Amino acid sequence: MKKWALGLFLWVCFYGFSLPMSGYAMEAAPRISDREIIESLTRLEQILKANGNAIKNNREMIQFLRSEMVVLRNEMVALRNEIRTESKMLRDELLGFMKWGFGLLLSGMFILVGFILWDRRSNVKPVKDEIDELERQKVDRLIAAMKKLSEDDSRIALALRSVGLL
Repeated sequence: MKKWALGLFLWVCFYGFSLPMSGYAMEAAPRISDREIIESLTRLEQILKANGNAIKNNREMIQFLRSEMVVLRNEMVALRNEIRTESKMLRDELLGFMKWGFGLLLSGMFILVGFILWDRRSNVKPVKDEIDELERQKVDRLIAAMKKLSEDDSRIALALRSVGLL
């Protein structure tokens, strides 16, 4: 089957290329007189002169566009530099704001810790004074009790005299 298909393909290709085609035929051009040639040449010269002005205008336009492109490039460079400086200024302002913010936050924390310590000390002092007073009262009562006992017991009286309580 493959041999048949290949043979048929080759035969069609050979037959198609070997047939005379109408595309290869040439028509005879009509004869042109000298006058027609001169007229067409003068028209071509007029067109070239008109196009010459257009070409000059095009060249001037291209030169103008090139100069405008240079101006635009310079403006873009200036804008790029301006954007860089403004972004740097904004970054510096943001960093300054963040420094102030963190400074305020930390100082607020220190103030809060200081207030907590001061409040604790001020709350603890009355309690401590009260405990000291209770202990003094206890000691005073103990001394009073020892003095009463020293009336009956000479050893206790001797001990109290030795420490200077009697």
